[in-house]
Amino acid sequence: MKDQNKELVCIFKVDEILSKYENSIDETLQELVNTMPQAWRYPNHCEVMLEWNDKKYETENFKNSVLKMQSDLVLDGKVVGKITVVYTKAMREEKGVFLSSEHQLLKAIASKTSSYLMYHKLQSTIAELQSKGSGDIEPNKSEIDIRKWLISQDLKEEEIKQLLRVKIEFKKGETIFKQGGIASYIILLVSGLSKNYVEGNFDKGFNFKIIKPISFVGLSSAYGKSIYAFSGSALTKCEAYLIDIQIFRSIMSRNHSFANRILNWYCNTTQSHLTRMSSIANKQALGRLAETLLYLSDEIFNGKIITTNVSRKDIAELAAMSTESAVRFLSDLKKDKIIDITSNSIEIKKRDVVRLISNN
Repeated sequence: MKDQNKELVCIFKVDEILSKYENSIDETLQELVNTMPQAWRYPNHCEVMLEWNDKKYETENFKNSVLKMQSDLVLDGKVVGKITVVYTKAMREEKGVFLSSEHQLLKAIASKTSSYLMYHKLQSTIAELQSKGSGDIEPNKSEIDIRKWLISQDLKEEEIKQLLRVKIEFKKGETIFKQGGIASYIILLVSGLSKNYVEGNFDKGFNFKIIKPISFVGLSSAYGKSIYAFSGSALTKCEAYLIDIQIFRSIMSRNHSFANRILNWYCNTTQSHLTRMSSIANKQALGRLAETLLYLSDEIFNGKIITTNVSRKDIAELAAMSTESAVRFLSDLKKDKIIDITSNSIEIKKRDVVRLISNN
């Protein structure tokens, strides 16, 4: 129990350190490594090193040791550094020097640090794009369409210019924002598909929504806590505008008609989430899968489900089940000729049957 308390205190301290926006990255990462040893079983002999961006942040007496554990820092699916914890004195333990809970603690700290670094990377990108400005480049079709849509949302030309200052592209699989990360912007998706999902333990997650153009993402962070309550990533190549939360709030406070539209959208979205939660709580696994297939076919793809964009794993997480179970159910539905599966699509052949299944 004492060790668990130490680990819990450490997590709280890590969150506090990573939320000190006024400090430089170097100051923050050094304070982080200095804090960590106190959470391990033998703090007097524990040393920590964090490597990132060709720099090393070490506790005072760090030296390499065979008694070590490591966890990678990952940004956009790429390893950009690592955190190493070592004991500088030989320890004799029958069940291993490091506890399983310490491995989980290190993994959690690495994940939080990765989110912190990604936030600063995005802030740097935004600043660079803002400094370049929009220039006199002719708008393309997607930009014309998004402007027309924003006008239909009762926004004025000056307000639209404020919202469309920073445009950025995301590659397929790239993280758009991270659960637990600092929420400094709202996303306006203008092309491609993305997914919103709640992260869980051991790489398990729950996809609760597929996002199509043209949509705002991250509005739940505009008011309330300044962190993202869920993650978002690109299912396909995406283009999006990043809107500073303070600018968005300012427009909302001045433009009551636009604010009413956003409030109406938010209420409808909340109702949709509650309906999905009810489905997960009350329906059997096959019913949840059938409902997911109808959702993807009717609301996202308007026909065949393109599996090069939405994987079996994505479908399984939308239906709140394991990938193995989803694949087995899909195979059974194909054998019964209820759906047709090809190398890149799933087509519902007997929609009335799938709808009937989805009610159970």
